[in-house]
Amino acid sequence: MTVFCGANGTGKSAMFDAIRFVRDLATGSCFLGDVRNERSKNTVSTLDFTSWMKSTIQEFEVEFELGERQFVYIIHLEQAVSMEPRITKETARCNGKLLYTRDLGSVDFGGGSGFPLDWRQAALPSIQSANEGWTEIGLLQKAFANLTILQPNVFAFENESKQENYFPNHNLSNLTSWYRHLALDLEFTDALRESLKEIWPDDFATLRLNDAGISAKWLGLRFHGLDQLRFDQLSDGERMLIGLYMIHAALKVGNVNTVMIDEPDNYVSLQELQPWLLSIGELIDKNHQVLIISHNSEILESNPSGSVFFWRDNHSSPTRIGPANIPDGLSFGEALVRGWVNGNGKVIGDA
Repeated sequence: MTVFCGANGTGKSAMFDAIRFVRDLATGSCFLGDVRNERSKNTVSTLDFTSWMKSTIQEFEVEFELGERQFVYIIHLEQAVSMEPRITKETARCNGKLLYTRDLGSVDFGGGSGFPLDWRQAALPSIQSANEGWTEIGLLQKAFANLTILQPNVFAFENESKQENYFPNHNLSNLTSWYRHLALDLEFTDALRESLKEIWPDDFATLRLNDAGISAKWLGLRFHGLDQLRFDQLSDGERMLIGLYMIHAALKVGNVNTVMIDEPDNYVSLQELQPWLLSIGELIDKNHQVLIISHNSEILESNPSGSVFFWRDNHSSPTRIGPANIPDGLSFGEALVRGWVNGNGKVIGDA
């Protein structure tokens, strides 16, 4: 469990955005440019470059540790003036062994094997894991697919679901559709129900999906002494809390393994946030990872040894990161609130 903190504008959310962008390319969820002559939310026609750099190339590198296997995935994107973006380089390695490489027009597995590929789409999702020879590539594909990256926006949560969704949207707007998929696993529904009973011990009874027409469903909660309430009748904080405990239950039963959450404390009171943090902490092991962006002192205090501090000198300087150094006798949350961690990441008074 890692908590990222620092002043606004230091690049915390941008880091999550970058990882999400690479994940979407690596899973085939998005393409560069005008793919198949149709523009949609799945096509990226313009890259977002750093304003103070003049480079026309973006370089991304993501590493995964899966058991005894160490994966390195590299992808380079280029967008020259008056041109649509394109992929100029892509490689994947496992324990140092090259799995494949690609250039502008083709994918090469070595030994004379490969296939042509449009420069607007990543190679990784185009490779079929047909036999044991592709085991490593299949694991890398699964690792990217299992990256759950969220910036929950309670005002975007849907009131009704038209279909099941295997994965949550970035802003968790498809919460009910994701629940429809997760609820097929009784272990998940049991875990979520038990968690909600712990946070509302006096009156929570159950939650269920209700028909709202052909294929449409709405999520209802039943409390003792009340008729069933629609999910959208709950307060903003209560709806956010249900979303957070859905993430917890999905982690617990193995539906997701790595979760990145930007500001999970929005709309949630401190007395409700702490039990969620503790329950998340109990799940963390070699198979579960949670990365959180937060300014909340309660979250910082829950994981002081795993806090990473972001800073930059000004708007034209790069983001820098380092461990959270704090004065003796103070917790990190207290030092941050008092402003005793300065702009270079060192404690006030340090050389």
